[in-house]
Amino acid sequence: MTPRAQVEAFLREQPGLFAAVPDDDASGIRLFETGTGKFLHLRWDDLSEAVLRRTSLRPAPYLVLVFHDARQLALADVGFAFAPSIASTGPLPDLPQTFCFRDFRHLSQGIESLLAEEGREREALSAVLLAIALLDGARAAGFEVGSEEQRLSALLRQLEERGLRV
Repeated sequence: MTPRAQVEAFLREQPGLFAAVPDDDASGIRLFETGTGKFLHLRWDDLSEAVLRRTSLRPAPYLVLVFHDARQLALADVGFAFAPSIASTGPLPDLPQTFCFRDFRHLSQGIESLLAEEGREREALSAVLLAIALLDGARAAGFEVGSEEQRLSALLRQLEERGLRV
């Protein structure tokens, strides 16, 4: 089965996770994650593989998309899933192998909660570094992350105002 056929089959078999809008010239689709509104423009010619996988850790199957330029991401029950990037952070302890955009929401809310308490700045900084790795990974996978970067910058300013230098 071609990568295009795999993607189309996955979208039919997993309704409600993503919305697909075909390009006018049928060269690809805009794929929207219904939970967040995040989208990715997929050009069929850019895909080298689409592989359906299952794991005991997730109840539903997921589809790994491999691009000719070596990028990879997955379509999963959590939405788009992608590897973090440590290009800006360096190695991080306990860094998960994959992230999704819901993880950013949880991390940013966790940072806010930590900043609401005295003496939790170091923990907040650790969460900020995870969020940076998440956003760098999302950008490398082809996503626009400007609004999330603005949110994270505001949280960093709060950390700096508390006297923690980053």
